[in-house]
Amino acid sequence: MSRPPISRLPAHHPCQRQQGLSLVELLVAMTVGLFLLGAVGSIYVATSQGTRGSTQEAQMNEDATLALDILQQQFRLAGFSTLADDNTRNFSGRPLAGCDGGFTDDDENAFADLACASAAANANPDAFAVRYEANLLNSQEAGGAPANCVHEGIAAWTPAANPANGNVALAENRYFVAPDANNNNVPSLTCNGRTGNDFSGATPLIPNIIDMQIRYAMTRTPVAGEVVPHQVTAYRQAWEINALGAAAWSRVAGARICLVAQTSELQGNLPDELRQYRDCDGAAQTAPAGFQRRAYVATVMARNLRPGLPSAFSASAGVANNPWNGILGESND
Repeated sequence: MSRPPISRLPAHHPCQRQQGLSLVELLVAMTVGLFLLGAVGSIYVATSQGTRGSTQEAQMNEDATLALDILQQQFRLAGFSTLADDNTRNFSGRPLAGCDGGFTDDDENAFADLACASAAANANPDAFAVRYEANLLNSQEAGGAPANCVHEGIAAWTPAANPANGNVALAENRYFVAPDANNNNVPSLTCNGRTGNDFSGATPLIPNIIDMQIRYAMTRTPVAGEVVPHQVTAYRQAWEINALGAAAWSRVAGARICLVAQTSELQGNLPDELRQYRDCDGAAQTAPAGFQRRAYVATVMARNLRPGLPSAFSASAGVANNPWNGILGESND
């Protein structure tokens, strides 16, 4: 029996014209594919770096805003005191102290003896200390007691300069910029708060705060028997006030606070224009490679450092509703 003839497709049939890719075509396709893959990768890396940079900048803004909020709140509380039954202030001592370049000892020296790193203008971060009567309405609670700046309870104590009204839960918080030993020595807004008759130690609050510069809003000198002045006549640094003597702090009515913050992580290939910023004095500066810096400024009035109603200044301590009464003659310690 003979085999049937094998069916062959016509020469013009489409299947007869199918062929594989040549080596040249394959190389061209691979080259185009690699080019597209590289372009997509470059876009991804650029987008990723931009997103990370935006995240870092947003975190820097948030840290600086929080730090400014804390400092403004403390300035507003400076000098706050309730009144005793005899209508005298429970706390009538000096509520503010400041230093250019920081304190030389932030926890051992008494308030009036806070030593400054410099008696003249200094480029290092400033420091300031604030005192006010703390209660559960103006402070956080810690163990049923009002808390200091690092959330430790404040036991009632009697400052040497306080009148004979007895113990008071007097908050005494000292703010400065210092490296955080537990966070790679990152400069941080730091506070040391009194717990009563003593301090427990400085505690970092906000990381990546590089600088703090403060200018104090001052009035003219108060005169005994005349209404305590309210009008600001100058902004001065702490060293200028200290040079005038402790009594000059009675002229402080507010402050201009400037903080310089820095991004927390190194960013590779950061353009120079993103590293440029203005410092607290308005001078052009360039942040270290891979980092961004910005200056943040707030002006705050210390509302408790002036009487609520026009009131004559008195050289005697303990007069109601006037936080500076007797300030010219008291020891302030």
